[in-house]
Amino acid sequence: MTKYVSYGDHANLGVAEPDDMFSPRHYAAVRGGGRQKRALPLWCYTSERFHEAEVEKIFLPSWNLLDREEIVPEIGDFHCMTFKGANLLVVRGKDNKVRVFANTCPHRGALVAQGEGNCKVFQCPYHFWSFGLDGHLIGAPQYTDDDRRDLIDASNREEFGLAEIASGCWGGFIFVRFREGTQTLEQHLGAFVETLASHRLEDMRVARKDVFEMEANWKCFAENYIDGYHIPFVHKDSLSRWKTTEYRRVEPHGRELLAFAVHEGSQLLLPADDYKGFPAMAQIDDDKKGGTYFTTLPPGSMMTMGNDGALVFQSEPISAGRSRLTVTSLFPKSCFERDDFDELAENYYRRNAMVVGEDKVISERQYAGLRSPFARDARLGTSENAVNGFANWIVDQVVGSDDQAQIAAE
Repeated sequence: MTKYVSYGDHANLGVAEPDDMFSPRHYAAVRGGGRQKRALPLWCYTSERFHEAEVEKIFLPSWNLLDREEIVPEIGDFHCMTFKGANLLVVRGKDNKVRVFANTCPHRGALVAQGEGNCKVFQCPYHFWSFGLDGHLIGAPQYTDDDRRDLIDASNREEFGLAEIASGCWGGFIFVRFREGTQTLEQHLGAFVETLASHRLEDMRVARKDVFEMEANWKCFAENYIDGYHIPFVHKDSLSRWKTTEYRRVEPHGRELLAFAVHEGSQLLLPADDYKGFPAMAQIDDDKKGGTYFTTLPPGSMMTMGNDGALVFQSEPISAGRSRLTVTSLFPKSCFERDDFDELAENYYRRNAMVVGEDKVISERQYAGLRSPFARDARLGTSENAVNGFANWIVDQVVGSDDQAQIAAE
């Protein structure tokens, strides 16, 4: 007799959210090993409650890749942007340090700057409060109490500067953290610092930036990047043309992942005669020239690091069902001086359009499918081990560390 699937099968919740969503018992299968290991329950991708918990417990206290230092190359340069729903003001100060401020006047909240440019001071357009490049308050005209006494003086002036966001720079990248966390930026970067030192990312420049509005949860693309199972199928005419058989894993310090694919050339291109690129950078350590690094830096950053440049991905959550994917192509400054730069760079862009396009389509298609009431969790295979590792990290942050005693008690 034929057995049909049941709509709303309560033995497997699918995307239906349990009331006690954050109970460890719901994630026992994620913690499982061997033939029982699984990815996250499907509600972790569709639930706004789970999304809000991720923002609170993962993104706000973590270091997030914001942009490149080159958006403010000179002293006095500023750049306004929105990130994680916050209006930010990136500034290069007189001491040549890059700082990030909340782009909101501490008086009545107006934006103190718009767009980008260069200035010596910032002046709020509402009441003409002015601020230095380091965020300190310079002046607040006619700001007095009913007795005509100044409301701001030497005793409280420091309280009225622009609100500075914790930030730091590495490899030419700007990172921000919106809430106090447990790690310094260097601790967060872990093995990235020493492993990629000779690539000199700080000496690279942005050649192209593409932004995709994704109809998918942010984890769909992040998991896809570390999923080895899909490559022969989704990328059968692109990445699968690389017949790499040797991978070297770098010992991580934390949750960062770095794997070195050993081969000739660069996987920022495709292995074909019509994909000619830039030469390998001369300064790279000899043991790192013959291959490509594939790296992830939680929560949402990924980077493909060739011997000729880098391709950087940032998956930013917007809501449970929407995310923003930013893809940035970087090359050494010397490449931009070549007469054939545009011609050769186009080969990298062609490769990206094909590979990233395939990943975008499959990420959105996966998300559309997993929202079905008939969608169910499946076991993960060997080539999906990294997906299970990522799922465990998410559960650690949002639900709590693996507590088998608590699971058993429930």
